[in-house]
Amino acid sequence: MRVLALTTQKGGSGKSTLAASLAVAAMQDGETVVALDTDQQASLLGWGRRREANGLDVQRVEPSAFAGTLKQLRGAGQVSLVIVDTPGRFGPDVALVLREASLCLLPVKPSILDVEAARPTVEQLRLLGRQFAFVLNQCNATTQARTLDAATALVSTGALAPSMVATRSDFLDSMTTGLGVTELAPKGKAAVEVRLLWQWIKAQLAGAKA
Repeated sequence: MRVLALTTQKGGSGKSTLAASLAVAAMQDGETVVALDTDQQASLLGWGRRREANGLDVQRVEPSAFAGTLKQLRGAGQVSLVIVDTPGRFGPDVALVLREASLCLLPVKPSILDVEAARPTVEQLRLLGRQFAFVLNQCNATTQARTLDAATALVSTGALAPSMVATRSDFLDSMTTGLGVTELAPKGKAAVEVRLLWQWIKAQLAGAKA
């Protein structure tokens, strides 16, 4: 069982939205997925409650109970992937979650403020000895130079997913309807980006510790 944790110290990175659509994309790819929301804002849990489609379990879990929840899921032997949404800050409670992750994914908006805000998270992940990677999220297709600058800065810090994710209305609509973008508009650009990102993540998880 692999554990993918989405984490960042800066709010507004689209972490919960990306977690929801990645969970659906992974499920459609044959994974048995459980999505765990450890954030007090419970955005991912709210999306799960609006969801009418079957096949994806979304639960709220306190960080202090996270390790125990994973132990139960492993013991059941039916779950292949856990996707975790974490709070938009770093502290001892978040560390309890991240130290259990096979891979930590840091969504970062293409701005210097967001790139700089990611550095403390990177430092903590290195102290925890966790594998991590960035994904440029909420990119604007009309400001490619800014996106390239952000990508250059991130590559110097750690691994960067080659699939960038743009700001698209499908992401907003999917959170409203309890769907992933690959369900809402399977042939849309947002769906293509999420599928590409998931395939890259899948490859990273294949070489990560269970």
